[in-house]
This record gives sequence, structure tokens and C-alpha cells, in this order.
Amino acid sequence: MLGVGQVSISGTDGQFRIRDKKNIVLYILPIFDKYPLLTSKHFNYDLFKQAALIMTNNSMSKLQKDALLLKLKDQEMLANYISPA
Repeated sequence: MLGVGQVSISGTDGQFRIRDKKNIVLYILPIFDKYPLLTSKHFNYDLFKQAALIMTNNSMSKLQKDALLLKLKDQEMLANYISPA
């Protein structure tokens, strides 16, 4: 339905994969922005979103991107985290 990505099924497990980072930003992020996660998974989505936006930003050098991604990797969710949604 999205027109991007690939679905693969192995036994009872299914997997949806999008390899093009631009398509993640164009198609997947807007879905989760419109229908936000209501649990602590929102924290992980927010990190994923920031990483995707950094990786698709053509105005930054690879070193700048790597430094920002390392900062994201070091972020930890607080024990009392509540989704803003």
C-alpha cells in the first residue's frame, strides 16, 4: 500500500524492509508522527527519527553525522519516562 519496501515471510514471521533512507523519512516517519506511540516505545521512535533525519541530511559531513549519531546512541530512557502523546 505504501508503494515502497519489501515484505518477506518466513514460516509464521513476517518482515517489512525499506532500504532507502529517503523513503523512511518520506513514508514511515509521517505515519508515526500522525499516530504516535503511547508507551515508552515513543522514546525509541524519537531516537530512530532523529537518526534518520541526520543520515539523510546532505548538508552535514560524515564526521558531523557520526558525532551526532554517537550522541543519540548514548541517550538513555529515564525510568519514569512517559510518552508525550
